[in-house]
Amino acid sequence: MQPTPTIRFHRIYPAAIPPMRADKAALGLMPTMAYRHCEAMRMASSFGWYAFPAEEVCLRWNGSDVFVKEDGHWQPLVRSELPGFADYWNTHAPEDLVDLSPPFLTRLQLPGLVQVWTGLLCSTAPGWSVLVRPPSNMRGSFLYSPYEGIVETDRYQPCPLFMNIQLVATDVDIVLPKTVPLLQVQPLLRETYDERAHTSQEVDGLDVQEDGQPALSPEEWQAYRRTIRVETGGQPAEAGHYAADSRKRGKSGD
Repeated sequence: MQPTPTIRFHRIYPAAIPPMRADKAALGLMPTMAYRHCEAMRMASSFGWYAFPAEEVCLRWNGSDVFVKEDGHWQPLVRSELPGFADYWNTHAPEDLVDLSPPFLTRLQLPGLVQVWTGLLCSTAPGWSVLVRPPSNMRGSFLYSPYEGIVETDRYQPCPLFMNIQLVATDVDIVLPKTVPLLQVQPLLRETYDERAHTSQEVDGLDVQEDGQPALSPEEWQAYRRTIRVETGGQPAEAGHYAADSRKRGKSGD
């Protein structure tokens, strides 16, 4: 019996680019030094999947109204449909969902706020949600600002996979290419972000605590030495163990 996948994508717009496993090198955009030595950045970059706009998007904002370029002409944006998708949807959808296909672009109520769909639906195993966020460790555009969100895709599934963006620049073309990741989807166990995960914390300094005990034990100081670069006996600093140990665990599956 096959195990239930953590996350499942449904490509309901046939021309949509399938989700792509996120890349440790951020599709080659990560600096070489960071890729070689910063395991934290590599792991963040590879956590999840990339999703792309269902089609290329070209928008303009004048500070009040949003316009979309369709068939070479600028039109005020209220709701934009993918080419030919309405007929495709109506052919395959149940009768009560005819003419209710997900829109490609939707102008939201706040000025300059636009929702962009990937052509995908998303669902997750029980207890799992998804964090929808900009691609990790890729420099974003100065023309728009994306929003992040956590969606309980085990309870509300399958859910259209989209991103809300706030247009910032006015009177210029804002292009979202189809072949450039729009967002990164990262699976999260609900227990990692619910209120119980935030009810316990401890903050101390380097001085003695109220009970007279050192803030850091000898074992913790030793562990700290393993984490950072430490010069000993006049010898050159050795690299911290974090990256090497993390990569070993990754290869062993631990």
